[in-house]
Amino acid sequence: MSSQKGREIHGRAAKIREEGKHLEALQLQDEATLAYQKDKDILGLAEILADRSLVLRHLFDETDDKNFLIIAKHEMMASVEMAEQSGSKEALALPYFNLAKIQQDLEELDAAVSSYQKAVDSQTQNPTPEHNRPAVLLDMQIHLATCQYQAGDKLALDRALQALALLEEANEVKYNKDVWLSGGHMRITQILKEDDPEKAAEHLQKAKEIIDANPDLKLRKGQWEKLAASFKQN
Repeated sequence: MSSQKGREIHGRAAKIREEGKHLEALQLQDEATLAYQKDKDILGLAEILADRSLVLRHLFDETDDKNFLIIAKHEMMASVEMAEQSGSKEALALPYFNLAKIQQDLEELDAAVSSYQKAVDSQTQNPTPEHNRPAVLLDMQIHLATCQYQAGDKLALDRALQALALLEEANEVKYNKDVWLSGGHMRITQILKEDDPEKAAEHLQKAKEIIDANPDLKLRKGQWEKLAASFKQN
């Protein structure tokens, strides 16, 4: 069952989240959680927890306090469990995807690869209805490949670059596309910082060009600046 009220509040929370208003976003997400529960919208419940994890990851980026990641990890484990118990295969992709991001942040790479693979498989075979678009799957594939590279599979770089090239050509809302493309270039920068600093610098610059051309990417800009500072220290 779909909750119209939950979706409406969820949409407002997502907008506030991208403006970097963390507390307001969390408060709206809690309101959406109650609306989804009341209307027995299990998919909505799983997705709102995924959105909460994004806010908590942003808070970690700003504070370097891993407690935010620990909270996010266990909330996403709950999201996965709810999605699994719901029996809805379409509810699985986003919970696994966002759990994987947190596992990767915590350097739990084997677990992250497994979760990313489950997200990609779910989105391929049973896509989430609200996110059934090629660009969504490509973004997941880029995350999976860059994490596989970090976990030791150096051939995964080619898969990441191929998915990134396809994403550049995909038909997607400009904001989403710019977020995902810049993020893809930044992830490749991160994994190549030591192995190929020259190539890493090229991707860092490509990310900058995307971010500079879109003033709405405020959170991404802050993440880029943090990555650029760490890159210069190497």
